[in-house]
Amino acid sequence: MKIFLKNLSSISHSEGRVTKNLILIFSFFLINILHAQESSFEEVAAFKEFKNHTIKEITQDTFNNIWLATNKGLLKFDGVSIKEYDFKIGESSQKINTIFSKNDSLFIGKNKKLHLKTRKQLLTFEAKGVHKIFNHNNKYFIGSNQGILHFNKNFLQPLKTTYNLDFSIINDIIFYKGKFIIASNSGLWALSDLFQPKKIDLIHKGNYSSLLQIDNKLFVVKNNLKIQELNDENELIEKYSKSEISSISTINNKIYVVSKKDGIDVLNPTTFIFEKRINKYNSNLNSNAIKAVFEDREKNIFIATENQLYIKKTTSILGSPNLEISDIIVNYISIDSINVNSYNHVLKLKPSQNNISFVLQSVSISNTKNIEFRYKLKKAFSPWNMSNQVNFASLEPGKYHFIIESRFKNSTKINSKTFSFFIETPIYKKVWFLILCGVVFCLLLAGIIEVYIRSIHKKNQQKVAALKLENHLLSLEQKALQLQMNPHFIFNVLNGIKALGNSEDKQELNKTISQFSILLRSVLNNSRLEEISLKEEIETLENYLNLEQKMSSKKFNFSIETNLNNIDAEEILIPPMLLQPFIENAIKHGISKTTSEGVIRIHFTVKHRFLECSILDNGIGIYQSQKRNINKNHASVALKVTKERIENLSKYSAFSVEEIKKENTISGTKVWFKVPLKTDY
Repeated sequence: MKIFLKNLSSISHSEGRVTKNLILIFSFFLINILHAQESSFEEVAAFKEFKNHTIKEITQDTFNNIWLATNKGLLKFDGVSIKEYDFKIGESSQKINTIFSKNDSLFIGKNKKLHLKTRKQLLTFEAKGVHKIFNHNNKYFIGSNQGILHFNKNFLQPLKTTYNLDFSIINDIIFYKGKFIIASNSGLWALSDLFQPKKIDLIHKGNYSSLLQIDNKLFVVKNNLKIQELNDENELIEKYSKSEISSISTINNKIYVVSKKDGIDVLNPTTFIFEKRINKYNSNLNSNAIKAVFEDREKNIFIATENQLYIKKTTSILGSPNLEISDIIVNYISIDSINVNSYNHVLKLKPSQNNISFVLQSVSISNTKNIEFRYKLKKAFSPWNMSNQVNFASLEPGKYHFIIESRFKNSTKINSKTFSFFIETPIYKKVWFLILCGVVFCLLLAGIIEVYIRSIHKKNQQKVAALKLENHLLSLEQKALQLQMNPHFIFNVLNGIKALGNSEDKQELNKTISQFSILLRSVLNNSRLEEISLKEEIETLENYLNLEQKMSSKKFNFSIETNLNNIDAEEILIPPMLLQPFIENAIKHGISKTTSEGVIRIHFTVKHRFLECSILDNGIGIYQSQKRNINKNHASVALKVTKERIENLSKYSAFSVEEIKKENTISGTKVWFKVPLKTDY
C-alpha cells in the first residue's frame, strides 16, 4: 500500500512539473508572437531628413496623401517621399496644432492663424490658438483659445454661446445624438445648436481634451487621466485610468489610448479590457513619448514619436488604387482655370491647342511602387505601364474621350476616370469659309468704293456749309456792328453833356465826357476783334450802365457779380458787346415802365466748362413790354441778332428768355445764356 501511494505521489509530482513547463513554454511563445507583431512597425525612411520635426497630428486627403502637422511646418507623404510646405506668413513660429482635409481643401490651424490651402490659392485668417477644425453639414467650425468660430468663406465669425464657454479653450467638438458636445478646459458642454443654442448644459467641470464616438457610445478624456463614457442622461461613467493621456482613437477596430510618456494602451472597444501595450520595449519604437496615431484608408497604422515616424503596413491589397488627373498641360501651359477631377463638361480647345499632356496621380501608401496605368484615346487601350504622364502631340480637330485606368500590378481590380475635350476645326479648312471670303471681298470692295464716294460728297457738303456759315457770320457781324450802340442813346448822352455845360458843372461834365469817350473807344476797338477778355467786357458794361444811370429819366441800380471758380476774368474770352442789347432792352422797355426803383443784376458763372451769363431786371416783363411798345423794331432785331450770335458760337451754346413770376405776378425778366468756356492759356 505504501509503495502504491509513493508511486502515485511521484506520478502526480511529475505531471505538475510538466504542466508548469508547458505554461512557461506557452507564455514564452505568446510573448514572442506579440513582440513579433509589434516589431512590424518600421521607420518611415523619408522622414529621416525631418528628424528635427515633432509631429502633432496626422490626416489623409481625398488623394490618399498623408499630411503631417509638425512644430516646424506642414509635411506631405505620398508613400515614397516627403514634401515640406512653408506657412510662416508673418509669424515667428511655424508650429501647426491641427489639420483637416475636405475634398481638395486643407485647413491648417496654428497659434495665431488659420490657413485654407486649395488647389489655386492660400487664404489666411487671424485666429488665436486653433485646436480643432470640425465639419457639420458642410459648415466649418473652429475650436480656438477664444471659444468657437464659424468659418464663413471670407472671415471667421465668433459664435456667442455662454460667457464661460466663449472664453474657454476648445479642444474638441463632435455632433452626437442631435446635439453638439464640446470638450474644453472649462468643462464638458452640450449645446442644442452652435449658432443660436436654445439649450446649453455644462455636463461636468474639468479639463476635457479628446472625444471619441464608437457606434452609439461617446467617450471623453478628462484631465488627461481618465476615460469616461457619456450616457443618455448626461452622466459620466469612468471606464479607464492612465496618467498623461494625450488622445484616444479607434485603430484596427481597437481603442488606442495614447500616453505622453508610457506608450499606447490597446483596449477592447466593447469591454474596455486592457489587451496589450505598445512601447519601446516590445516594438521598434524609439521612445514611449507618443505624439500621434493614425490609421489610413488602406489600414496602414502610423505612430509618431518625438522625432520619428513609424508605419505598420497592411499585408493585403484593398481594392484598386485611387486615381486622379492632377494636371492638364496644353501647349506646355498648365490649365488651372478648372478643377479637372470634378469637371463634367467638354473642354473646348482652339485649333492651335492640339498638344496635350495629362499628369496622373495615384497614391497607395503600402504599395506605391506597384501601380500601373493604361489609357485609351481612340480605339484601343495602351499597354499597362508605370509612367504617370501621357503626352499627345499635334492632335487632329475633333471630339476626344480620354480614358485612364489604374491598378495594382497583376490585379484584376481597376479604377478608371474619363475626361472629354474638343479641338475646333480651323476656319480656313472649311468650304463655307472660302465662299464667305469671296462674298466678303466683293462686299468690301463695294464698301470701299461707296465710302470713297460718300467721303468726297461729304467734303463738298462741308465746304458748302462752311462757306454758308462764314457768309452768315459776316452778315451777323455787320448787323451787330450796326446795332451795337443805339443812336438814341448817343443822342441822350450828347444832350446830357450839353446840359452839364450849361450848368457849368465842369467836374461832372469832364467825368461824363471821359466815360463816354472811353465807352466809344472800347466799342470801336472791340468791334474789330472776335474775342475780348471778360474783364474788358465788364468794364465796358459798367461804363455803359453808369452813363445810362445819368441819362435815364428812371432811376435804377445795377450790380455785376462773378463766380469764376478761381479763374481770372482777364483769362476768360468772350465775344464783345454780347450783353449790351439785353441790358439796353431791360432799361428802355423794362424798368422804365415800373413805378418802383429799377434794379438790374448781371451774373457771370463758370460751371461745367461753360460760361453762364444771366441778366435780371424788375421791369414789367419782356412780353408785356412788347405788347405796349409800338415801335419795337430796333429792340426785337437787336435781340434776334444777338441770340443768333450766341447760338452760332457753338452747337453746345444755349439761350433762354423768361419772365420772372412771384405769386402769379410778373416781377421782371431773366435773360440767360451759356457758351463754352474759352481761355487764353
